[in-house]
Amino acid sequence: MKIDTPRYLQLVFIATLVVTSGALQCGNPRNNRVSANRHNRLDTSISSSLTNTENGIEDNVQVFLRFSPLIGGPPIPLHVEVILAEGDADKRKDAESKGTIYIRKTNNLASMAFLNAYPQLHRLDFLPENPTDPSTVVRLTSFQSVPGKLRHRHYSQNITASSDAKQDGKGITVLLPVGSIPCQKKSGATSSNVISTALDFTNERRDNVYDDLRIFLGKNCLSFALDLLLELNNVHGIQRVDSWNKIDF
Repeated sequence: MKIDTPRYLQLVFIATLVVTSGALQCGNPRNNRVSANRHNRLDTSISSSLTNTENGIEDNVQVFLRFSPLIGGPPIPLHVEVILAEGDADKRKDAESKGTIYIRKTNNLASMAFLNAYPQLHRLDFLPENPTDPSTVVRLTSFQSVPGKLRHRHYSQNITASSDAKQDGKGITVLLPVGSIPCQKKSGATSSNVISTALDFTNERRDNVYDDLRIFLGKNCLSFALDLLLELNNVHGIQRVDSWNKIDF
């Protein structure tokens, strides 16, 4: 189906490609300080049974950025989250997804049916603690900080059929493939290790580094997403997508 791409969406694409590509070529992420817990910690013990015993190779972890409307905000894809998909359950669909930017007119994960090719999926993002509170909107639009929270959502099997995947709201969403993290027992890097790295990174920064959210000149959803990608790239190495050569509406 062909639809006219709005000008602002084209600008989002361009800005995203430039920022993401540049960030992944940077050096180590900032050495953020660790403090005592204020929030509940994420479960880092999630295990994966997606192992291919041949040559000790385990299925790769695919890395995506998903852009969606802010909760309670306009239907423009301004919020950013990192999606980690475990297991190449369907090689053909996986190959197709690597160079494809997915755009949907509905803000729910269920519209990305190809994600069902992955047995497990993890979504990590940074958002206000009370995103629908009118005072939150006022403070953010006046460039003040608000209390923030880090979030992790985990799906197993038939991902897009889950009730949570259907309830994100309305508006345009964009799914951008970043690359993949190869997992091999020989090198000690399994999909469980990759997920644990992401959750450990989040836990270690949830109490002071990412306790407040600010649109400009502070921590926000984009800075969290890029910091997490840098950490995964530095620890495990992300084999980045060479080019985005297709748009799927």
